[in-house]
Amino acid sequence: MSKKILIIKGSGRKKGYTNRICDEIVDFLKDEEFIIFDTYAENFAPCNGCNFCETNGRCVNTDLDAFYKSFEECDEIIFFSPIYNGTFSAPIKSLIDRFQVYYTSFYYNNKKQSIEKKRFAYLVVASGRGGEKAFEYMQSQLKCAFTILNVEMKESFLCANTDSGADCSGVIEKIKRSLK
Repeated sequence: MSKKILIIKGSGRKKGYTNRICDEIVDFLKDEEFIIFDTYAENFAPCNGCNFCETNGRCVNTDLDAFYKSFEECDEIIFFSPIYNGTFSAPIKSLIDRFQVYYTSFYYNNKKQSIEKKRFAYLVVASGRGGEKAFEYMQSQLKCAFTILNVEMKESFLCANTDSGADCSGVIEKIKRSLK
């Protein structure tokens, strides 16, 4: 039985390192069931802190309803993001902020997980320079978000120094081995 994989793309540069790595992994996963959510191609609203989800159990915006369904039903999630200003690209950060609907459900339901299915996640990051500190911060940020989403971080990968023409083939091979 194949795994259901949710791939979250967070780079607007079609031929940039992040998307090239993602494309190679998508090709590798061709026999698996997967959905690609391209945060730059989707037009979703950021969380505006309106608190609608606190009393209604859902977001006031319906633009991510299909994403939420995929997020809840998948077995694995792979985040692909470049490092921008020391963290995720803006659309991925905005997507993480929209997990607020799950946070309010968790706290308003006596700290009960609203997603019963355990899922596993991977983080793949490309950085123009070294990026190690930002990479650590991004891992920490996701782990924090995952605490109430019933997601466990499986592994994280950094392809650094892309501004200097880094060869990411070793990172790509590590990702493939981890996903087997």
